[in-house]
Amino acid sequence: MSTTKASVTYTLLLEVLFFAGCTENSEKGQGKDCTVESAGKTVFYGTPECVAQFKTEQMNGYWLVDFDTSLLFLNKEDLERGSIESAYSLDFLDTPPDEVSALLDSPREKILRVSFEGSKSETPGIYGRVPDLRGGVVVKGNFSIEGEIRDVPQAD
Repeated sequence: MSTTKASVTYTLLLEVLFFAGCTENSEKGQGKDCTVESAGKTVFYGTPECVAQFKTEQMNGYWLVDFDTSLLFLNKEDLERGSIESAYSLDFLDTPPDEVSALLDSPREKILRVSFEGSKSETPGIYGRVPDLRGGVVVKGNFSIEGEIRDVPQAD
């Protein structure tokens, strides 16, 4: 499949997932049913509410953030390699503090060392708007920016 066809297929799948969303699944006694059927396959849809169902743990990593991007790399080697396949979509379960919200709205790309309590999913599926991510991470609390690794200048 060409890159263009893959992008179109991925975009269409995202639209299906957007309209389907996570639904209550009271018959099974679970909080959320986080899958959708698409082209005869069951696909995990990693919204923050769905990822939050995984075990809570203390996490550390490198947060690449700008207006369009919120990715987490768990170690410096993956960050330096820049491989999207080793990145996780990073979302917040609740509204983040003002300092963090400002970073999410910033047009300047930054890489920050962070720590927090959160949940992680490596279940194959859809996480955020970027295809081919390793999984999703959701911040549940105690989000701390430990330092700035890099401030990427804007192109002229």
